Amino acid sequence: MSNMFKTSIVNLRSLNELGFSIPTYQRPYVWGDEQLKKLLDDFYLSFKNDSDSIYYISSFLTKEEGNIAELIDGQQRFTTLWLISLILSRMCPNSDISQFLEKDEELRLDFEIRKEVREYLVLLLKDETSLNKIKDDTYIEEQPYLKNIAAALVFIKSHIKQSIPDERLTEFGNYIYNNVHLIKNTTPYKTDLNKLFSTINSAGVQLEQTDIVKANLLKLIDNKVMYSKIWETCENMSNFFERNVRISFPNTNWESVDLSIHNSFNPEIFQFEDQEKSEENKAKIFSVDGLDLNSLEDYKYPDKNNDNEDGRKSQDIYCRSVISFSQLLLHTYRLHLYKEGSPDFEGTFHVSRLIQIFESLEKRNNPEEIKSFFHLLWDVRYLFDKYIIKWISDVETKQERLELVNFNKNKENNYSRSKYVESRSLMLQSVLYFTGDYLRQYWLTTYLGYLLQNHSNESATHSSHLNYLEKIDNTFSLVTKKTDKELSWALLNLNASIEIDFNIEAYLNQNIGTSYKHYWFQKLEYILWKNWEHRENELFKNYRITSKNSIEHIYPQHPENRIQHPEIAEQHLHSFGNLVLLSVSQNSEYSNKSVRVKKSMFEEKRETYDALKSVDIFSNSNWSSFEIERHKNKMIALILKHYQNA
Repeated sequence: MSNMFKTSIVNLRSLNELGFSIPTYQRPYVWGDEQLKKLLDDFYLSFKNDSDSIYYISSFLTKEEGNIAELIDGQQRFTTLWLISLILSRMCPNSDISQFLEKDEELRLDFEIRKEVREYLVLLLKDETSLNKIKDDTYIEEQPYLKNIAAALVFIKSHIKQSIPDERLTEFGNYIYNNVHLIKNTTPYKTDLNKLFSTINSAGVQLEQTDIVKANLLKLIDNKVMYSKIWETCENMSNFFERNVRISFPNTNWESVDLSIHNSFNPEIFQFEDQEKSEENKAKIFSVDGLDLNSLEDYKYPDKNNDNEDGRKSQDIYCRSVISFSQLLLHTYRLHLYKEGSPDFEGTFHVSRLIQIFESLEKRNNPEEIKSFFHLLWDVRYLFDKYIIKWISDVETKQERLELVNFNKNKENNYSRSKYVESRSLMLQSVLYFTGDYLRQYWLTTYLGYLLQNHSNESATHSSHLNYLEKIDNTFSLVTKKTDKELSWALLNLNASIEIDFNIEAYLNQNIGTSYKHYWFQKLEYILWKNWEHRENELFKNYRITSKNSIEHIYPQHPENRIQHPEIAEQHLHSFGNLVLLSVSQNSEYSNKSVRVKKSMFEEKRETYDALKSVDIFSNSNWSSFEIERHKNKMIALILKHYQNA
């Protein structure tokens, strides 16, 4: 037997002879809506751009005996591929991807000790109607190994119906089956799996594309250390910018610098070393002659607290960016190209292409242009930190919420971070984030481009910034003849004239049920929040725009009681007026219950509303075709008024 790892590039088709087992030490399935959306959107974008292209989805690790492969690493992504295969096989049975579900008429994906998971997947596979019942099953909610799988299935089905035309589903399933490639690593015989699994989960950080881009750019310019420090300041997206600056440039005279206002990078101000000591050290030559090893002091590992952590008064200790540093680099490079008068980079906006996209900057081999890019990166990262929402962890509960945060310099020359009260800008950015392409967030290119020219050191909630953000959002929602990438670039010209080609009223007067774009429900939530009258109501004050991916019919499609709910015309049942957008769990609560029961459940909410649209719906004592039509017209009128006043 070989004691070497074997590596091969595979697709789902080439795995046809293998069955897969999830070992006992693996954690439950945990992928949520955001991860699922990113993966599906990425698959579809690659498929739509070139149906013959190869898409690489990372690696997985197996231990194999005969035709059974134990999944040591990669089970989350692998399980997701099986769930996607199941949904697509139900929506388009003729797609090749259906072949991935079973091996020799047995479940391809097995669980060593999770009998309930195996039985559940077998049920889904054998009983086509079970897929329609998963959100109603209280048993599932009580099973930690089942509930996330069930929620994932609901989201995958909903998102595919929303995003992919029916006529392309079979071809799309074929694409995933044949063109999505993975790197399969197989362990040698008699590998100690416990040791290997422990090593995998405690391994160091791998070299990323951002590191390679950084190295390629730095080798073309002088003063490499200083520009490397600029890069380091910007790349930690899970820390506040002003704290990164203090770490990377510790010898700056902080009394003379106020980072709560914008400071473009100036090497005379931001110092990463003491200049006098630096000159003194350059005059000395280090020698090992006569060095006594026993006289060396023990090395003191640096304190992991950030600079002046004890003096910091911030309420918000932890933060997480809504985009990665790789994404920020791509937005910044687009802004750099626009500033230089060059065209946008060609091809898709995707972090997997980072090295390829930056090759054009390297090939021009213009040191001054590269330095200009580094300076722009500093400015963009500052503006991003000050004006763009981020995930903030509550100190006590550790729960994350999207926030806009303010910061000010205190008497000790440290900076205090505090959350703005709920603002229109927070709510609108939340709409853009949750309804946009998670992998790209094209609106950021346009908004950051605007801020570079017009921020004026005003607050993140300033009306002028909000007004422009509304303009960006409105334009994106009303233009279909340009891609979002093309439109975000065109809007960098603040005076651009963009042709509007989408009719809101005609669209929302259709009767298309769950096929409505989720954007219009979230946009309506923003408009309702913005114009809400009773703003001191606690349920309203606690309300946030959050990720929601499940459209609920208030008048039920399949009512439990036909006497209470006689059939109504399809045009009313599937009307925008009869629908609300909820989270999967909220939708599961309502299910096919009567309107009266749903209303009672809604009124018993103790913390906040599940949707502001629901407040108007449940204010009606009756809910029939007449009320549905009236509510629809009222909501459309509010939306149209918002656009007219913009």
